[in-house]
Amino acid sequence: MSQVLRQAWWAPLAGLLALALLAFAVVIGVSNSEDDGTTAVVVGVALCLAGAFALAAGLWKRPHARSLGNVLIVVGCVLAVFWFWTLWLPIAGIVVLVGLVSSEVRDRTRPAEAQ
Repeated sequence: MSQVLRQAWWAPLAGLLALALLAFAVVIGVSNSEDDGTTAVVVGVALCLAGAFALAAGLWKRPHARSLGNVLIVVGCVLAVFWFWTLWLPIAGIVVLVGLVSSEVRDRTRPAEAQ
């Protein structure tokens, strides 16, 4: 677990974002009001859970299968940015995306002997 969170400076934030999405899914599921339709609640919980699991799986797979891990992290961040009215989730998602892209660009621009 510690290797997963130490792979880049943004990885701990991605882990916190996955936990926040899980917590948000629980909040959406528990606070079912009469105004919300059942379909809206199910879709909201499904989107949060999909984002959380995509982020967690991406962090877990990235050290071994880098491109698959990157794709899963991007999917998780896009699902977090979907909740733009929460303010914290999209900001964290954008920071993780910028960190992921910057680390990929930095790794690809390094000379082969320096890696």
